[in-house]
Amino acid sequence: MSSRNRVVRALASATSHLWFPGTLWFARHVPRRLSYPLAREVGGAYFRLRPKYLAAIRSNLAVILGEDPASATVVRLANEMVRGHASAWLDFLHFASRPPAESALLVESVEGFSRLVEGRTAGKGVLLLTAHLGNWEVGGLMLAEVRQPIHVVLVPDIFPGVERARRRLHSRAGVTEISIDHSFGPTLAVLRALEQNAIVAMQGDRDFNNTGIAVPFFGRDAFFPRGPFRVAMATGATVLPAFILRTADGRYRAIIEEPLEIVRGPDRDAALRENVARYVSILERYIRASPEQWYCFYPFWDDPSRKA
Repeated sequence: MSSRNRVVRALASATSHLWFPGTLWFARHVPRRLSYPLAREVGGAYFRLRPKYLAAIRSNLAVILGEDPASATVVRLANEMVRGHASAWLDFLHFASRPPAESALLVESVEGFSRLVEGRTAGKGVLLLTAHLGNWEVGGLMLAEVRQPIHVVLVPDIFPGVERARRRLHSRAGVTEISIDHSFGPTLAVLRALEQNAIVAMQGDRDFNNTGIAVPFFGRDAFFPRGPFRVAMATGATVLPAFILRTADGRYRAIIEEPLEIVRGPDRDAALRENVARYVSILERYIRASPEQWYCFYPFWDDPSRKA
């Protein structure tokens, strides 16, 4: 969500070594009962200054809900989303900077953890397939704290101060990062981790490089990444859709779904499309239940980056 203004973007990037550590200090030292409402208000204020993002959020919610982008329900959920996004960042920093016994208070429940254990018993690694839904960052920290070997595939943050702090927090918690770039290196790192029977968490809802596959999503075709499903088809890893959702009281519920059956066959493209569609149908069910927790800030169905 960087500015198109080069001066503003450069200034934000250059000062990220100051303002993000300040944010981390705030999350670490200010009681959550005080910091939480403040973070939500700051998040709301920021997006009021960035109308293009609010417009994108409303357009996405309109497709999900089948309503007009200007409807009262869409506007209300869009406002809740931008506040929730700020509080999700605060909770990640809060969770990562406190002792396990204290940070565990943010977790309401964990459903399906035995599926993760059973998946690793198979010996081919576990691919946790998540999305930008709820608080995915907290999920990686939770697994690290229960001594599970967790690797997280991610796109480096555009602000160096944010990326450096996140990397440090992950390292301290025992989370191994696999940063996406334009080389084959990240794919090799994922394959090595699965060969070692580790857990690899990947996002399944963003096609960052416009090489994805289109499947129906809330009644319209949308593009989703091929990578996670190609890895699953090639390795035989257990694939577990997993999501971390915020509950009404501000805590989080971790849900690990039943293993996703991976289709293989002579027509690899058809099998790949079917695997993507199976995951997307699960993701659609979760987003339908909590649309304000799906943090997508660009027009998902009408992504301008795909237009000539």
